[in-house]
Amino acid sequence: MGISAAEFAARSFGADSAGLQHARNFARKVLEEWGLTAYIDDAVIVVGELIANAARHALEPDSHEEPTATAWLGLVRRQQAVICAVADPNPCAPTLQHPGQLSESGRGLQIIAALSASWGCSQPQSTGKMVWARVPTAPHS
Repeated sequence: MGISAAEFAARSFGADSAGLQHARNFARKVLEEWGLTAYIDDAVIVVGELIANAARHALEPDSHEEPTATAWLGLVRRQQAVICAVADPNPCAPTLQHPGQLSESGRGLQIIAALSASWGCSQPQSTGKMVWARVPTAPHS
């Protein structure tokens, strides 16, 4: 289920692979509807990293628990950018990692930083935080 308006769209997702795939597909569909097909690949990669981080660090249950927590993906269309934001229940802010060359993880925020004009995190609260990235949709002049 998603919420959509002229320049805003949102969808909840869970940590399971189906939920993550639905969130990526939702982002792709919204950008197509907004006529931003030239920017879909970068935006969907950014969304994929944001939601993967939320799933891993905020939604992943203990080994004996069933996954119950959800997070929200929000997309906001602005002049020359799409803001991709993920709100999750983890109150810890993300930190940029510097993994070794052979590390298999830890590069998500580096990918987000490379594909976006800027990114950041809201002030974490006991109920969670929002991590966002501003993906350019027009060449910088």
